[in-house]
Amino acid sequence: MVPRRVSDTKAIVRILTQTFRASHLSVASLLGVAGFLYALKSGRFRNLNLLFSGTRQGDEDEEDDDDDAILVPGLQNLGNNCFLNVILQALASCKDFRSYLQWVIDDASEAVSGQEDEQFPLTLALSDLLQELCTVGRRQSVSSPRQVMLALTHYVRNFNLTCQQDAAEALLHLISSLQEEIVVCYRPTKTSNLSDIMFSRNLRLVAAPSEEGLNDLKRWHKHLRGPFDGILGSTLMCRTCSSQISLEFQFFHTLPLSPLLYSGSSNIVLGCTLENCLKKFLGAEKVENYFCHRCWHVAAVKYLSAMRATETDIEKIKNCGGDDQCDCKASHHLQRMPWSNSYSFILKQLTIARFPKLLCIQVQRASLNMFGESVKLSGHIAFPLVLDLSLFSPSSIGLNIEKNDMSQYLNPEASSRNHGGMYRLVTVVEHFGMTGSGHYTVYRSVRVASQEEEDCEELRWFSISDSEVGRVSESDVLGAEASLLFYEKL
Repeated sequence: MVPRRVSDTKAIVRILTQTFRASHLSVASLLGVAGFLYALKSGRFRNLNLLFSGTRQGDEDEEDDDDDAILVPGLQNLGNNCFLNVILQALASCKDFRSYLQWVIDDASEAVSGQEDEQFPLTLALSDLLQELCTVGRRQSVSSPRQVMLALTHYVRNFNLTCQQDAAEALLHLISSLQEEIVVCYRPTKTSNLSDIMFSRNLRLVAAPSEEGLNDLKRWHKHLRGPFDGILGSTLMCRTCSSQISLEFQFFHTLPLSPLLYSGSSNIVLGCTLENCLKKFLGAEKVENYFCHRCWHVAAVKYLSAMRATETDIEKIKNCGGDDQCDCKASHHLQRMPWSNSYSFILKQLTIARFPKLLCIQVQRASLNMFGESVKLSGHIAFPLVLDLSLFSPSSIGLNIEKNDMSQYLNPEASSRNHGGMYRLVTVVEHFGMTGSGHYTVYRSVRVASQEEEDCEELRWFSISDSEVGRVSESDVLGAEASLLFYEKL
């Protein structure tokens, strides 16, 4: 029996050691809790007793209070799968993701009536488990991720779910596996319409869809473009002539952000914030050795004027569109003019062209030291409960994405309301230990019925380490050294 209050780290270590011996766990399993022990020894768990008692520190005298007894289920660790458990707990707090799964199940029942269990084992298993994890009770309960793991194994045979893995990678595997499974739901009325507007993850739109094609695309988008799907726009701009050279798009499921580090070290800058990391990721950078054809044509006109060329030659350069295919540089009068990028200042700018309903931010804490060894970037990065991403929209940095650009067709229903970028924090995933080993825990928010006001809900935060669940405060959550942050669009 684990004591109600644990004040001595050594006592915890003895308890865990006895448990390992009694259950005959392997060496690999012991390594799986190395990060947990490290967290205890380093004092990272600010309220140790909540992981063992399910109550807040100082609440022992109020353990009969209904308000304090409310808990959510934990998850069994079936063999170093804490990386998957935290993802499942995180998704359980994402209302839009649960709704998305239910919508797929309801729609799929019409397409493959009576064969749902065979056609959608992962979707059904995941939906059932997430609904189970959303139930609150006065006693601690533990659910099993076994059915989800069995269904997921069919799609990710090279990703061992019982060995230590990266939680962010597990999320991406889960999302791609769901897309692979539910693609059979989509039945376009005319294949040709859909094929005209299909594009890969890094391809420009081939053709504008017809009205009938848009109807097909709406259904296709709902199935294959889930709540985690956003779009990054990559723009090349010339600051010299203020021209937008190119605009390309790329889908994303997570935003990988690198923290600010002290020069020449692997230490995170004190006071680093999530906004700092976003500015670093989305900030403009100079592109070397890239030619701006428009700037070159402006320089060519000046060159020809200085060389006293004929008005006909000068007008030809002035009237040229300045695209990549022009042959102006082959002109007899311009052969001696240097073809250089010194005439322009080219910047590459990333922007969020489409905000996802659910935003997952991956804080990249793995790096290489001077010896080429993988090290973990430790340190706190301040993150808000409410995140405003409108500062990183195309319009906020002066980019002009027209309505006929590709982003309009990614979700025809949402093109008019895609400019909001306010998000609420729902889950924080934290990793203890070193790169390649350690232990994952998760803080997740749950809305429960208010004990004071009827028909009202209150937001509660829980700290979860596999099967152990306890109440925590917002300050505990905001003090975490986050590896993954899940935000839900307001």
